[in-house]
Amino acid sequence: MKLADLREFLSKDKSHQDLKLVNSSGEEVDDIVSAEYVTINGENKKLDEPTEFSLDGQQVPLRVVVHCWLHRESSAADYLADCQAKQLTNVSFLQRNDLIQWLSGETETSQYVNVGKKAGDNDKTDLSASTSIKTEGNNVVKDKGEVFPHERALLDHNSSLRGSKPTNFHYLIKEAELKLVHSFKTATKSKGGVSKPAHGKSKPSTQKDPIILIPSAASSIFTIANIKQFLEESKYINPKDLPNSHKDLVTAVKKFDRISRPIKFLIVNNTKLFTQPEYWDRVVAVFTTGHEWQFSNYQWSNPAELFQHCKGFYFHFAGDLVPKTAEQWNVQKVQLDKNKRFRDIEVSRFFWSIIERELLTRGYH
Repeated sequence: MKLADLREFLSKDKSHQDLKLVNSSGEEVDDIVSAEYVTINGENKKLDEPTEFSLDGQQVPLRVVVHCWLHRESSAADYLADCQAKQLTNVSFLQRNDLIQWLSGETETSQYVNVGKKAGDNDKTDLSASTSIKTEGNNVVKDKGEVFPHERALLDHNSSLRGSKPTNFHYLIKEAELKLVHSFKTATKSKGGVSKPAHGKSKPSTQKDPIILIPSAASSIFTIANIKQFLEESKYINPKDLPNSHKDLVTAVKKFDRISRPIKFLIVNNTKLFTQPEYWDRVVAVFTTGHEWQFSNYQWSNPAELFQHCKGFYFHFAGDLVPKTAEQWNVQKVQLDKNKRFRDIEVSRFFWSIIERELLTRGYH
């Protein structure tokens, strides 16, 4: 099955986006499990036919692709629950989102769909073909597959690990999503829906709990184990002195002078909990260790862009060397004393004063 045909069908006309499922008798059905075909451009395509959408090197059948599309508006929790009920392969959030954006025409390529070369590609310059270049007065001929001096070959995630036998962690992704999505949904289901603030203003009653992102690194000054005590009690405890926490989410409640109601914050250390794009609209603070790889799975992986959208904080102990990255990024550097715990309250007040201004800007009253 050529997914390019399905993409063209779905993206050219909104009326096509509700796909027609047909059983073996030619009757239209609603249940994808009982369906045998999907109708595309008047033709019935077998749902069990393999496609160019691949996961872990395996071609995924059209049934799984169509199921992803039918759940394009669903939360990750609802999609996972339906996969379990129908015993269908569940596609991780990032992979599913990538596929849906490509099918809808929002993006031109998908890293998981190999549609092959388009017509005319052979007319374009192919850097892998034999090419002659001249460098520093010497003629250097590059044959197909040869790498120029000073040129770095592109690596995929497996070859970059330098392993001879790549390890498949896909099952861990699925297991993590099942657990994390459930915990995140449980923590937020008691509140109403979210709407984006218009010009920075919206009614507090329509807003969900704001989110603070902290690093998952064990070497971080703040972790899930000690962040709640600091935010709620203005008390810093070294995470090494606390039991290891296997949680990815905790909450903290704060009463502000200029906001009429206490605000509950969700503190998370894993963006896999962000099962819907609007969660990024709720991020009011990002704690960083000064390492750029921390943002690799963020909506804005570039620190310059990230800290234009979210308030950034770099916490460090007095006397410790501040990395150049933290000096260059648009982050607030906050200094803690290693031993004088009575100063923690000053640091806490300083942090909350910045967050209060940020909440007021976003329309909390």
